[in-house]
Amino acid sequence: MATLDLSTIKDKLNKLIAGNSWWSQFAGSQFVNMLATLIWQMVYRCLQFASASLAEGFISTATKRASILAASEDRNYVGTRVTPSKGRALITNTSTQAMSLPQYTTFLSDDQYPYMTDDVVTVPVGGMATVGLTQMEIIDVVTTVTEEKAFYHVLLSRALTEVCYKLDVLITIDGVETQWTKSTQFRMATSTSKVYVEFYKPTDQLGVRFGDGTIGMILPVGATIKLKVWCSNGDITLLANQDLTPSNEHAFLADYITAKTETSITGGTDVESIEATRNRAMYYLSYDNQVCWSEDYTFYLKRNLPATTWLAAWGEEQQEKIAGKMDLKFINRIFISGWFPGKTQAELRELIMTTLKNVPNPLNKRYVYVEAAEKPFTITLSGTIPSNLTLSVVISELKKALETRFGKDSKYFDPDDIGSYEVIKVKDLWSFIDQQGYFSKFEIEVNGMQESNGFNDFVYLDVENSTFPEPEDN
Repeated sequence: MATLDLSTIKDKLNKLIAGNSWWSQFAGSQFVNMLATLIWQMVYRCLQFASASLAEGFISTATKRASILAASEDRNYVGTRVTPSKGRALITNTSTQAMSLPQYTTFLSDDQYPYMTDDVVTVPVGGMATVGLTQMEIIDVVTTVTEEKAFYHVLLSRALTEVCYKLDVLITIDGVETQWTKSTQFRMATSTSKVYVEFYKPTDQLGVRFGDGTIGMILPVGATIKLKVWCSNGDITLLANQDLTPSNEHAFLADYITAKTETSITGGTDVESIEATRNRAMYYLSYDNQVCWSEDYTFYLKRNLPATTWLAAWGEEQQEKIAGKMDLKFINRIFISGWFPGKTQAELRELIMTTLKNVPNPLNKRYVYVEAAEKPFTITLSGTIPSNLTLSVVISELKKALETRFGKDSKYFDPDDIGSYEVIKVKDLWSFIDQQGYFSKFEIEVNGMQESNGFNDFVYLDVENSTFPEPEDN
């Protein structure tokens, strides 16, 4: 935008007031000249401020750390954090009994930096042992969910964020604690997926965010969130032959052992610079874990064709193994197979090809539908049931359960409902029948079960042609 110079502003102002019967007496006066100078300075300063603020809105031109971090968060980029220094420690047993130190036994150096052992180590009486040592400590951050809401999040303090090496997220619901899995942009997450994403705020705070009940499980009221924060001071070096003192809950070990560094504890790194954050965030979308193309195809198809019970996608290398030969026809091909109850393979192929028309295809790939090769097998079941059960009722209910779990139209070939394909294992049959609780003892003979290639070979249980105990056999 062009900026008017001072003389132009003076001319415009004088012409403007010359048309006014009262103000015209001040035209060309020192008062009007100074008023024009004031207006020009105000406009110039506002223009400077606006230009600087506009630059902060783009990651390539931003100069403030908070602006760069905000743009990075928009791109779902979390920068590399500190990594701990590592080395080895020498433990000497000064007691009259063998000492066993658990993994993550904590020590302090003379400079009050925390260290932890990497493995379990046993030190004989009067003997010595070496163990890996890492400059690290674990701090737990616990919070309770007081409101059920979408995308519930927890932030670490700036002090903890500065030393955070990695995070473990443990959720307790109804007294049961489970470790949840880190996700990228909630990709492939469903309403029951126990996943979270990490994010980094412009306030220099690392946080974790949970799902909304559609992409990622939503946290119920009363759930406890425990963030296990693995902390390190980064680029810290501790030379060899330096004393280490047991600390925290392991402080009592000072009466039984002595510890020194056997090697230098070094190799740690600090957090990335803000310029590294800027550059990596600019291109982060190119490498944000989207390389798992096969899962992306099947997950996309599952979202658009939710009635499919299993899907598989594979490329040239896998097709060569299936075919047992190399073929130029396999190049740049994405092979897809699946099952849709109530539809023929030709109908499913048409549905899949229509759905894939909306997928960008910059690499000139070609989609090939491979019909599912049905490989049914049967079982011969024998066994006894308690006298208080009726065999005919048991067999009827068992057949229905087996059909639901292992039959042709079973949904359990894709248990997580994300477009995957899990092959039936014999042990699954034994375990499933045992869990039904019908038989006091039983035996299973599997007939005609063929090995699946894990892609389009569709191995399923033919319940109708399987053999079950008759009343006189019990």
